[in-house]
Amino acid sequence: MVVPFSKKGYHKYYMKRILAVVFLVFLTSSPALAAKGTASSFLYFLEGYRSSQAGRYDEALQSYKSALTLDPGSAQIRNEMALLYVKKGELGNAETLLAESVRREPKNRHSLMLLAGIHASKNEFDKARQIYEQCIAMDREDTDAYLLLGSIDIAQKKYREAAAAYEKVLSYDGENLMALYYTARLYGELKDFEKARSWYEKLLAIKPDFELALLDMGTLSEIEGRLDAAVGYYKKAVQVNPAGKKARARIAAIYVQTRDYDRAISEFEKLSDLDREDLSIRENIGLLLLEKGRYDEAIREFSLILASRPRDDKARLYLAIALQEKGDLKKAIEELLRVDQKGEEFQAASRNLLILYVKAGAVDEGVQQIGKLIETNDKNVSLYLLLGGLLEEKLDYGRGITTLEKAKNLEPKNVDLLYQLGMLYEKNGDNDSALKNMEEIVKVEPDNPGALNFIGYSFAEKGINLERAEALVKKALQKRPDDGYIRDSLGWVFYSKGEYTKALDEIQKAKELVSDDPVIAEHLSDVYAKLGQRDKAIDLLHQSIDLEKKNDRKKVLEEKLRGLEQKGK
Repeated sequence: MVVPFSKKGYHKYYMKRILAVVFLVFLTSSPALAAKGTASSFLYFLEGYRSSQAGRYDEALQSYKSALTLDPGSAQIRNEMALLYVKKGELGNAETLLAESVRREPKNRHSLMLLAGIHASKNEFDKARQIYEQCIAMDREDTDAYLLLGSIDIAQKKYREAAAAYEKVLSYDGENLMALYYTARLYGELKDFEKARSWYEKLLAIKPDFELALLDMGTLSEIEGRLDAAVGYYKKAVQVNPAGKKARARIAAIYVQTRDYDRAISEFEKLSDLDREDLSIRENIGLLLLEKGRYDEAIREFSLILASRPRDDKARLYLAIALQEKGDLKKAIEELLRVDQKGEEFQAASRNLLILYVKAGAVDEGVQQIGKLIETNDKNVSLYLLLGGLLEEKLDYGRGITTLEKAKNLEPKNVDLLYQLGMLYEKNGDNDSALKNMEEIVKVEPDNPGALNFIGYSFAEKGINLERAEALVKKALQKRPDDGYIRDSLGWVFYSKGEYTKALDEIQKAKELVSDDPVIAEHLSDVYAKLGQRDKAIDLLHQSIDLEKKNDRKKVLEEKLRGLEQKGK
């Protein structure tokens, strides 16, 4: 918003006017020269000015009104009254006074400028523009009018017009710092970075310690990918203003981007010295320490944050991760269990808890702990999902299904819940129920790649609905083109349709993406067998057997291998 009323130039102008009036009062105080009414008007004006300076705006207005009664033609009194109305937020009264002032004195520049400022503050840009242009017509080098005209162009996103206004100032005042600065910024906004840089360089040649220009040049250099140059400008800005946080923050961000974590930590430490209250800086330091593998120091940082903000669940999550990376799994679990179960961070915490319970070999303990939490918070679906995951780890699929069905009653359209439930049904041998849950997902999220792939692959396995299966898996592959498992599903659809060359192409791509999956190796073996390339089929079955960890599946694959080998005899 454009609000020109605070410009120092106006205040200086009015002080000069007051001094001039005081001089005239003394000069005309003799009965031969002075009119009694005029002198009284000045006294009221002076009282109004004193009250205004003391912040007693209503008293000031009363005095100014008395002065105006005695001197009704005074634009000065109306201007002062208008300024007070602006301070009180009564723009309508201010506008009325200034309009009358301009009517009486059409070329009173200060009345015009104040009136234009009111129009601009009310977003009446066309009215403001007309007045600024009127001022420029009276004085082709009216810098304030050009600058303010540019500001309303900026407010309307007319950046080229604004740049033209500022460049007009520079045509007769080439060292005007504000015109240089805003011209440079405007060309940056227009993405004409070459011109922007040129104007910034002209500005910095005149005033090398212009902090805003240094910061902008740093940003411009970042946009252009010249990170070393950006750091150089930001460091100059720090020299100009050692207490400024923005430049140090950008330096730190660049060091993070370039993975120079030690320097980034150093910059964040300096930032923290400037603002001890900003704990987000300590959080950044903790994350960098975590990235560097300095787990004890990271644990210290996150613990300090929690000492000041015990309910900072994000910091608690990071603390748990640091403890996990250090190998202190029990303490990591304890921290995650302290995360507010009703907060948005608990969903991430519950996923981490599942991993930690498994890694710590404490699945049974996890089942007990989470079961107790559900007793006191039986509406939290994240807890049910966590318990379902733990029961899946125990291969207790039936109880896992029962747990998740309860959760489904709470949130029947929860996609994560439906998917996990579908997978449990599939592992429990109930493929129809698994498909039902996946179909429910597709109703909620038609583009869900996991559900689309599951349904398509299930059809391919059964040799049914193969046209729909192909369409579903291709749709899933559009969402995740580099997913080897989905590509394998597409290959298996082609296999089921008897299109073995197409199947070979897709499953070979899947094998390149996921080289250690026994099922993909088996599928590729089956395709080669259909294409009559028995040696390759046998080699891939050997790979599948080596990769398979489940004994029952190994036996099936070994029997299949024997069958292939006997065919060649």
